[in-house]
Amino acid sequence: MTTVRIALPPKLRPVFKGRADVRGAYGGRGSGKTRSFAKMAAVRGFIHGNAGDSGIILCARQFMNSLEDSSLEECKRAIEEEPFLAAYYESGAKFIKSRDGRISFAFSGLDRNIASVKSKGRLLLCWVDEAEPVTDDAWLTLIPTLREEGSDWNAELWVTWNPKRK
Repeated sequence: MTTVRIALPPKLRPVFKGRADVRGAYGGRGSGKTRSFAKMAAVRGFIHGNAGDSGIILCARQFMNSLEDSSLEECKRAIEEEPFLAAYYESGAKFIKSRDGRISFAFSGLDRNIASVKSKGRLLLCWVDEAEPVTDDAWLTLIPTLREEGSDWNAELWVTWNPKRK
């Protein structure tokens, strides 16, 4: 087994250690959290795929009118930074998926498409970026969707946001 080192800001390293139902980070612009979460989502997909799991990494925001409003480009750049991830994934103008067909990324807005989240296949994890404006109704739909796979499965919820006030 080969070991790789992923460069993350020191304050974010503990966020990704151990098992968790929810992981989160907040901070100002330029703190490295978005790129770190994008990279770690790709790493988790790589780990799942190599373990034989198939599923979706859902990247969501409250407001997303098009892919330009999504985390697609951030995820692509994070993958390109790591040779082993670049070798595992392929990406196009509107997609990211593993070359073995096991892992795919999906991008969704929660304000208009929350019902579509319920119809996604097996979710491995859901990362909600820019999460401060996410509504209670969106959380009440999203969280049970992540938990519906059964007791032998644990889809993680990842949340990042920039607080409007202290």
